[in-house]
Amino acid sequence: MKKVLLGSVMLVATSVSATPFEKPEDAIHYRQSAFTMIAANFGDMAEMVKGRKDWDQAAFSQRAQFISQLSLMPEEAFEVPGSDQGDTKAKPEIWTDWDGFTVKLNKFQIDMAKLAKVSVEGDERATKRAFGVAAKNCKSCHSDYKFR
Repeated sequence: MKKVLLGSVMLVATSVSATPFEKPEDAIHYRQSAFTMIAANFGDMAEMVKGRKDWDQAAFSQRAQFISQLSLMPEEAFEVPGSDQGDTKAKPEIWTDWDGFTVKLNKFQIDMAKLAKVSVEGDERATKRAFGVAAKNCKSCHSDYKFR
């Protein structure tokens, strides 16, 4: 199962050979937009997990599906020369520790693919456990690679 998920993520992530970015600012805007959408969906799921919002398995699953797809988008925008400068909350460590960053980003992609799969199965408990794993990884990456 892990090999299938990883293979799917890697195939999609590497299938685009050219980027749509003409300027570094375009890349920064693109990745910030993707992360904004990820945060909006993740926040809604977190509200359900914390009990601040009624649990809705179908809505949760839909959000997980969205994030699973969105998680594949930002990486290419970090690879654009000059996108480490300008209006960004990205720490320089992304580029000085590229291998460490991509390991965490790829783990996020895999975690979100797993969460999307588990959430479709309808088991609330398993869904919440998978969400916890993904959330822990998110926090770890933010701590290392994002200014607050």
